[in-house]
Amino acid sequence: MADQTPIHEPTTFFRDAGIASFYAFDATGCRTPSSGARWAWTSYSLTDTRGRKAIGESELPFFVKESLLSGSDRYYIEYEDGWLFGEMPDMQHEHYGDGRQPGYFRFSFNGDRFVSGRKHPLQSVDDIRQALDQDLFKPASPAQLFERIVRRYLERLKLQLSDLSEKLDSIEDHIVGDAWEGQSERLAPIRRQIVASHRYLAITANLLRQLEHTHRKEFPEELADIVENLSQRAGALHQEGEQLQVRARLLQEELMAKLAHRSNELLYVLSVMTAVLLPSTVISGFFGMNTTGIPFADEHHGFWAVVIFALTISAVVLLIVRRIGRSGR
Repeated sequence: MADQTPIHEPTTFFRDAGIASFYAFDATGCRTPSSGARWAWTSYSLTDTRGRKAIGESELPFFVKESLLSGSDRYYIEYEDGWLFGEMPDMQHEHYGDGRQPGYFRFSFNGDRFVSGRKHPLQSVDDIRQALDQDLFKPASPAQLFERIVRRYLERLKLQLSDLSEKLDSIEDHIVGDAWEGQSERLAPIRRQIVASHRYLAITANLLRQLEHTHRKEFPEELADIVENLSQRAGALHQEGEQLQVRARLLQEELMAKLAHRSNELLYVLSVMTAVLLPSTVISGFFGMNTTGIPFADEHHGFWAVVIFALTISAVVLLIVRRIGRSGR
């Protein structure tokens, strides 16, 4: 077996150049020493000044260097002079940051070279790197490598949507089963995650759709097919994300309706109690006046007479309120 040290582990030269990883491939996509490579993938750490210097001193086209070394992060894809380059969304690596936070994957490639860079470790890129290390993936061209990275990112988003859909199913079961107390607290973070996933699906779908419509006639046949397939896949996931958003919104509205119904019931009880106790309050207020001439003041059973009178009026008011409540319903 040929010596593949430059493929598995970066040499001192690669580390000194700020290169995070380097892979060389033959025409069939198998890894090979760089001396006999058909094409290569070089990934730079953009937070390493050595990597930025290496990019600046390379023979890459000016617009590719400008894209890789840009000081601001923004999502875009362009095609110029046979180079596809830009900045795509990806997830930050779960072991080095918050896997739910967005990352920025800067890339550029033509027919025989793939150059990429990142400020933070990215999950999808690392997944592909591990697949290459284990010989599970053999890209015959830079376009196939680009396709696999973007597809892996979409697969991870799909897994997120599937997990969120299962959580919505659980919340929906509780709501239908009248065990909806506490579900609002569960639903709020899920809605935030759905909104975030949908946002990045929308970005990816729009980038690929715009790229396909703008440059499809300029693409080589392989790249045209790849961009079309990725655009369709991203568009389908984008629609799935929209459906989840609608489901989450409907569940939120149903929860709000149940909360409003519960509040109305409590207000109804409070209103009935207020109406029933109001006559007794008025009567006790009159008889509590420190004035002369109060009825039953000299009667031996005057207190109980007033109590019975007040309770009778309250009972009559209760019957009237209940009758009004039944007719209103």
